Amino acid sequence: MGVTDSETIDIVEPLSTTAALPTCHVDDTLSARYRLDEEIGRGGMGVVFRAWDVELERQVAVKVMAADLEAGEASDRLFREARAAAALSHPNVVAVHDVGEHEGMPYFVMELVEGPSLRDRLPKTLEEIVDLADQICNALSHAHDHGLVHRDLKPANVLLEDRAGTPSVKIVDLGLAVRSRGIRVTRQGGITGTVAYMAPEQALGQEVDGRTDLYALGVMLYEFTTGRLPFDGDNALAVLSQHLHAPVVPPRTYRADLPENIERAILRLLAKKPEDRFANAAEAAAALDLSSDAAAVETAGASTALGGLVRGRLVGRDDELDTLRSSWTSALSGRGGMVLVSGEPGSGKTRLARELMDYARITGGSVLSGGCYELEAATPYLPFVEALRSWVHESSNEELREAVGDSGAELARLAPELSSRIGPFPAAPELSAAEQRLRLFDGVARCLFN
Repeated sequence: MGVTDSETIDIVEPLSTTAALPTCHVDDTLSARYRLDEEIGRGGMGVVFRAWDVELERQVAVKVMAADLEAGEASDRLFREARAAAALSHPNVVAVHDVGEHEGMPYFVMELVEGPSLRDRLPKTLEEIVDLADQICNALSHAHDHGLVHRDLKPANVLLEDRAGTPSVKIVDLGLAVRSRGIRVTRQGGITGTVAYMAPEQALGQEVDGRTDLYALGVMLYEFTTGRLPFDGDNALAVLSQHLHAPVVPPRTYRADLPENIERAILRLLAKKPEDRFANAAEAAAALDLSSDAAAVETAGASTALGGLVRGRLVGRDDELDTLRSSWTSALSGRGGMVLVSGEPGSGKTRLARELMDYARITGGSVLSGGCYELEAATPYLPFVEALRSWVHESSNEELREAVGDSGAELARLAPELSSRIGPFPAAPELSAAEQRLRLFDGVARCLFN
């Protein structure tokens, strides 16, 4: 079945040092109540034990969170969300029974599900895929209606429970994933985290909502129907770059018998922009109905098989990309500089630069870009004008005021939109042409340093 959830670890880059997991052991008893009987799972967020609740005399699952992940406000937030998850009551969501702290280590007590995950037990038929997707959508609808977003939906977090010979979905860790960013950056600038199922807005650290979970569901359905992930690569940046830009090769390219309405639904789930996806999980479930009229499903963001080849993985530029990433890492540490990339037309300079821009955004940087065009000489400072105007367009008025300071009049000469957004600005004193140029340069520099 192609790449499984466990194999996606090969896509990410290793941590510079091994993350320290909790030191709880089998036979430990947490809070004088939960006896840890057997370790049954382990991941980046912590360790899961089969445990015995000595007060209620029942088996439970206890997840001990990795101590290095949560501290202070982050730990408080996790407890708040765990309590919100505990309020959920849905047959397709693993119930959270309790939360606590043992010797400074957060833990969560959950319903114990004995069945395998979708990582270990793959759907066998298209009918089963659609049925499981419908159950997942029902669970997501319930959670989203209660203000919870999973943020780490993937096959390993979907457990299967046998009910009279029929598999029933149980989503685990709903609302407990790290909210701020699903990836981490090492001291060497490498990226770690599960990236195969990550929506573009989550990769960029932007606001997430229920449509972020729908993107992850689209990745899962693509994988289950075709036997491969929609985006794959040798490292996390290669995968994330494709999530951000690469068109999806339609699933029917690899599976010709896939119904067209199922393909269209998957492609819509995998739309780059959240607003181009289904508005909610209920809409997604309706579109995935095998009995539905294929013509009734709207097409959004569909591409041809040829279009899917337009922007895949960057190949043959590992050394150059490593150099650029090293320069960006130096800039993050305060050692700025300039890097020039040269080459013949069509040699991939723009693509290489775009890969660095993706890396900078993913690792928390702000990117301003402008272009130089052959035979274009009419607009002074054109690349800076383009970069500044795009920044103005993407920023809020509050962000603009903070960055512009008292240089508004000068910057508005390059980006007139500033005047309508946060102006008018006091007129600057008249200077000579050379002094005006220096004042303009100084205003742009101070704005960027802010």
